[in-house]
This record gives sequence, structure tokens and C-alpha cells, in this order.
Amino acid sequence: MSDRYFQAPLRALAATLAFCLLAPTQALAIDGPSAAVAVKALNFVQPKPAKPIPVAIVVDAGQTAAGDAIKGALGADIAAKVVEGGGDIAGAAAVIVVGKADMTAKTAAGQLVIGDMACMEAGRCALSVERQASGAAKYHVNSAALAKTAVAFDKNFQMLVTAH
Repeated sequence: MSDRYFQAPLRALAATLAFCLLAPTQALAIDGPSAAVAVKALNFVQPKPAKPIPVAIVVDAGQTAAGDAIKGALGADIAAKVVEGGGDIAGAAAVIVVGKADMTAKTAAGQLVIGDMACMEAGRCALSVERQASGAAKYHVNSAALAKTAVAFDKNFQMLVTAH
């Protein structure tokens, strides 16, 4: 057999490997399904917030459609409102950050700040959810950011999270 017989499959394999190595493994922004899983953590907050749980979805200017999509995915136990970065988040038990908004100066004690992995790793958000290809989800908590919010979780939930 000639070398040309093997060249095409080898090129295809090299292209596939390059794509797998360079492609992101998770979404860069929080989406509706991730937010729906993340707000389930509110059931483990001590003391438990009254239902429907008030949630503020903070979006960057011009991103209201993304906030509305998340709002639609949250379910009946959540009373969500979409606000732009400078909007009012008073009274919310949780704040979902979509985009690059930094809410650390605006959040009050007792408000759980939820965002994507980058937000959590940077310390701007206390909680993030990583969805697995299998459909499972992993909760990640930034311990320093969580301490600043003064949000306490039930001990059963604490066993389910990965602390950073």
C-alpha cells in the first residue's frame, strides 16, 4: 500500500484532535438550563427563603433577551426580574450574573451571587454550575465570595459542592 492511502485518514485525525484540544469544554456564559440547576441550591440556604424565591437576573446593556431566556427556564418557585447592570437588585435572595457585570459592591448580605465558572473563579460570584456531558451537574463555590455574602448552606448541600 502506498503512503497516500494513509495520508487522508491521518489528516482527518489530526484535524479532529486539534479541534478537540482547542474547543472550549463548557459554555462561557450562564444559560437557562445552568441557571435552573443553580437556583436549586436556594433550597439548601439557611434559613430557607420564602417561595416564590425572588431572583434578580443582571445582564449587560443590550442583553435583555439573554436574561429573558434564563427567566423562562427558572420555574414556578422563582419570581425573577431582569435588570441591567446598574439596576435595582434589592430584595432578591439570589442574583444571577450574565456577562461581565461585577455586582460585588451592590449585593447585600444574604444575596447568593450565581454566575458562570469564570465569574466564580474570579471571585465575583459565589456559586457556579458545571454541566457534564452525561447530564449531571457539579456545583462550584468560591469560599471567599460566599463568606462575603453571609449565605449559609445546609450541611447536606456542603457535601455536594467543590470549594475553590
